[in-house]
Amino acid sequence: MGVPEEEAVRLVAAGQRAELLDRVYASFTAYKEMHDMVIVHGTGVGSGKLDAEIASAISSPAIITCQAKDQSLADLKRKILLKKAMLDDHKIPQLGVCLNKVPLFDRNITMAQIKNKLAEEGLPLLGAFPEDAMLRGVRLDEVLPALEAQRMFGSNVVLDQEYSAVYVASQRLEELLELMASDGDTRPLVVTSRDRLDIVLGLLASQVSIAGPSVAGILLTHAGGLTNRTYAHSLLLRMFEGLAKGYQGSLLPILSTNLTMYDAVRRLDHLTGAVLPTSTRKIQHCKNLFDTCMDANSLVAGIEKEEQLITAARRVTPKMFAHSIKSKCLANPQHIVLPEGSEPRVLKAASEVTLRGLAKITLLGDPATVAAEAKKLGADISGCRVVDPKTYPAVDKYVERLLEARKGKNLTPEAAYDAVTNDVNMFGVMMVAAGEAAGMVSGAIHTTAATIRPAMQVLKTPNLVSSVFFMCLPDKVLVYGDCAVNVTPGSGDLASIAACSADTAAAFGIEPRVAMLSYSTMGSGAGPDVQKVTDAVKLVKESRPDLMVEGPLQYDAAIDPTVASVKIKTASEVAGRATVFVFPDLNTGNNTYKAVQQATGAIAMGPVMQGLRKPVNDLSRGCTVQDIVNTICVTGVQDIVNTICITGVQVGGLWV
Repeated sequence: MGVPEEEAVRLVAAGQRAELLDRVYASFTAYKEMHDMVIVHGTGVGSGKLDAEIASAISSPAIITCQAKDQSLADLKRKILLKKAMLDDHKIPQLGVCLNKVPLFDRNITMAQIKNKLAEEGLPLLGAFPEDAMLRGVRLDEVLPALEAQRMFGSNVVLDQEYSAVYVASQRLEELLELMASDGDTRPLVVTSRDRLDIVLGLLASQVSIAGPSVAGILLTHAGGLTNRTYAHSLLLRMFEGLAKGYQGSLLPILSTNLTMYDAVRRLDHLTGAVLPTSTRKIQHCKNLFDTCMDANSLVAGIEKEEQLITAARRVTPKMFAHSIKSKCLANPQHIVLPEGSEPRVLKAASEVTLRGLAKITLLGDPATVAAEAKKLGADISGCRVVDPKTYPAVDKYVERLLEARKGKNLTPEAAYDAVTNDVNMFGVMMVAAGEAAGMVSGAIHTTAATIRPAMQVLKTPNLVSSVFFMCLPDKVLVYGDCAVNVTPGSGDLASIAACSADTAAAFGIEPRVAMLSYSTMGSGAGPDVQKVTDAVKLVKESRPDLMVEGPLQYDAAIDPTVASVKIKTASEVAGRATVFVFPDLNTGNNTYKAVQQATGAIAMGPVMQGLRKPVNDLSRGCTVQDIVNTICVTGVQDIVNTICITGVQVGGLWV
C-alpha cells in the first residue's frame, strides 16, 4: 500500500501510527481509482489492531481468516471471536470467515462443526481451504531475484514450476543419481559449484533419458578463488544450442549465482512460496481451489450488501475526510496567518504545513524571538514569513481600515493603533481583511473570545455568526453546530445555523442530512423549547427545500437506525442516518460534543466559524500540533470553496 514493511515497522515503533495510516490511505485511494475492486491482504502483525485500523481508514469490510491446522474446535472459535471483537471495536463490518490449512482427512467434519458455531455469532463460513503443497512450493523464477542469479541455459524452459527439495551436490555423480532415484518422484533443485561440470553433464543426460531421475533445475554457485575461469562455458553453450535445435523436450534450466554455496543454500532455506503475477500454474490452481472450497454466492451477496449500505449512508471516514481536505490544500495552498508566532506547538505546526506544501504561513511576533524559539525546537520555518506588528509598514492602513469598520463605535485613532499593534489577533484579522492572508488560526494561548472578537468586529456580515465542530468518530465524520458561539438561539437563528452547517458539511464532502435536536422526537413531547425547534425546521424547509432536514429529533433517533425505526414510523431520509446535528442551545451543544469526544475518543476539529466574510478559526488551548495542522487545512479549504455561509435563511422579510 505504498509503505515498505521496514518503514511501517519504524513508524509503528515510533508511535507514528497516524502518519502510517495517512500514507496507506493516500496510496490506497490512488490505487483504487485504477481498479474496479481492491483486495487488501492484512499485515498479520500483532493482535490485529493495525489491520483493523487500516480497514477503518480505507472504509473496507473484512473477511476473517484463521489457520485450522493443529487447532481444536474450541481454540479455532476463540481465535475467530478475538479477531471479530477487534474488528467490532473499530466498527468494521465482516463478510464472514475463511479457514485455511484445513486437514483434508476431516475437512467436511470441521466445516460442519465450525459453521454451526459461527452461526451462533452471526458469522457465515465462506470457505475452508486445505493445506496445499503446490502453493507452498517455491518456483524457479522466484529463485532468480532471491539469489541474484541468472539463467545460463534452458531458455525455452518455463521457470513457472516448483522444486520439491534442495540437493547439495558435493558428492560423486553416481552417488547423487542413486540418491535421486531412491527418492522417487522428488523433483529437486540441485545446488553445486560451477566447477562441477560432471554434475551438470550427468544431470543433463538424466533429464534427456526417459529412465533417469527428474530434476527441476541446477543452481551453479561461486567456485572459490578462480573467478576468471569459465569452466568450459563455451563448450556447454554449444552443446545446449545443439540440443535446443534438435531435442523436442524441455531442456534442463541451469541458473548461476556469484554467491558461495553456503550463502546460496542459506537463502534457499529462507525462501517461501508466493503467488506472483507470473505464477501461471499457481494462479490457475488457486482458481480451481476457489471454485471448490469457497461459497462464492455468499461472498458476492455480502459484498453487494455492504456496497448498498455504504452507498445509502455515503459514509465519510476520518481518513477519507482528512485526505480530502489535505488534497485540496496541496492543490491550492492558501496563505494563513498564525498570530501566536512564538508558541512551540504553533511553530511545529507551521513547519509541518510549509514543508508538506499544505499552506503558506505568516507568523506574527518579533522575528528574533520567533527564530530563536524555532531553533530550540528544531522546527524549520524557513518557508514561513515572520511579521512584527509593531514595525509592519502597513500598520497605518490597518488602523484606517479598523476605524472604518468600527465607525460609530466611539473608537479613537489612538485606541485603534493600540489594538492593531498590541493585539496580535486584531493584527491578524486586519491582514485577512486587507486580503494579505486568506484566513487566520489562533487560540493556542488565547481564549475563544480573544480570538473571535476581532473577527466579529471587522469581518462580520449582516447574517448570524455561528460555528460547527467536525466530529471524527472511529467510522464516520459528523457535523455538530452550534457548540461555541450562540448561547440561546431563537428559531430563526437555529434555521440559519442548520442551513450554514449543511453547506459547510457539503463543501467538505459530507452529504448533509440535518437533524434538528430536541428532547422530543417528532411530537412526542411539547413545550416552548420543542416549539422553537419545530418552527426552525419549518423555516429551513421553506427557504432551503434542497436540504434534507427533519426535527424535532432526539439524538439517539437521529444517529441510530434501530432506535429510529422504533420511534419514527414514517419514511425518513434523516432519522438514524443524520450527518449534521443542530443543537437547541449552547449548553446542550457544548456539553454533548465534549461528552462524545471523551466517551468515544473522537477528534473534534473546530470550532469552525460560519458567517464571517473570511475564515477565522479558533483553537483549543489544549490543542496538539496535529490539531493546529488540521485547523489550518480546514481554514484553507473554507477559503478555497468559499463556504463561510453568508447567505442566511429568510425569516419573514428578513435574512438571518
